[in-house]
Amino acid sequence: MNAVAWLEPLRSSVPELRTAAWHHLEHFDAALGELFRAAPSPGDVVAWSAWLREARRSLAARGHLVPAGPAGILWQFLAGARDLDLRDCVGPGHGAMVLTHAPAATAEVWDRRLKAGELIGIAATERHGGSRIREITTRAIRANDGLWRLSGEKCWVSRLAEAAAFVVFVRGPNEHISAVVVDADDPNLEREMIEPAGLGGWTWGVLRLHDVCVDPSLALLGRPGCGLEVFHQHFARFRPLVTATALGAAAGVHSLVTGTLADRHRSGRLQRIRDNASITIGRTHTEITASLLAVLAAARLAEAGHPDAGTFARLGKAAGVDTAVRAVHDLAPLIGAAGFQRGHRIAKAQTDLAGLLYADGIHDSLYRAGGVSLLANASGPRRRSPSAAAA
Repeated sequence: MNAVAWLEPLRSSVPELRTAAWHHLEHFDAALGELFRAAPSPGDVVAWSAWLREARRSLAARGHLVPAGPAGILWQFLAGARDLDLRDCVGPGHGAMVLTHAPAATAEVWDRRLKAGELIGIAATERHGGSRIREITTRAIRANDGLWRLSGEKCWVSRLAEAAAFVVFVRGPNEHISAVVVDADDPNLEREMIEPAGLGGWTWGVLRLHDVCVDPSLALLGRPGCGLEVFHQHFARFRPLVTATALGAAAGVHSLVTGTLADRHRSGRLQRIRDNASITIGRTHTEITASLLAVLAAARLAEAGHPDAGTFARLGKAAGVDTAVRAVHDLAPLIGAAGFQRGHRIAKAQTDLAGLLYADGIHDSLYRAGGVSLLANASGPRRRSPSAAAA
């Protein structure tokens, strides 16, 4: 069962899967399949990375632009079902912050560039950890000419070489957190590549800013000092997309395992399919589907600006990726040692999904933050300040 067939039973209950949207998904999946047939081996890191960039540009040129809102969840699910490295094959990604919060002229420029297949990365995490954005030390100092000069170090930055720009979170001249767009070609940027254990299709490592100059009238996202608001609003929308991609990867492994077992049984190589295999196949299918529906609900809350959108996104990402990791772990042994080969699709999916236990928030932190919010809600209906709601 391919990823489109996985979604088909949900059409009657998921508005984003009806009529025109369904046809767009089918065309997108067909385009992905066509591109994927010409893909190099992920083991050839240079060729694989170059192919991923070209696939994004090619899909954009063919008009496969992910729709806004919860429908994007389903596009990401289909991408992940092919390979988790395709998580950036469509959509604005972190560039959504620029489209939403940048000055009109800047947003217009980046809207064209993103639709042409370019990428924007995010530089928020520092040595003390990604979830404690209030403690960042990268600074923006206002010069006499009114420009901001940025200095500091960002860690574990993805799309380090591929991004055309970065949204950098800094401690601004007013000591509050702000977000600014920095051109990736700025000569005062220094990159240190680090080889990841998984998710190797996109470069990863350290980004250092040495007195990088930006014009806040063009580069600032939102008002000075509203970086936390930009960050939390973005991740309420972005985390469900990441989760859907992970669930797609698990669904792809599920389809591979069930197809392999069915073929072995039909050919006589496997006399019977054991009960424990049937149980695992049924349980993981249900868990992946349930998590996908929960992710869609979180995306709808974010689209509506619901006050609990951030909580649902954090908990949904932690639980959804945990579901995907567990599903692939349980499914892999059903086809035996074949799936343990280096470079096998299942082995790659396991390594890539393990990376998502760290990316966009370590799961214990996400569960904890969600639990804090739920406890606050349970203590009674009282008005929370914006800063408390974002914590």
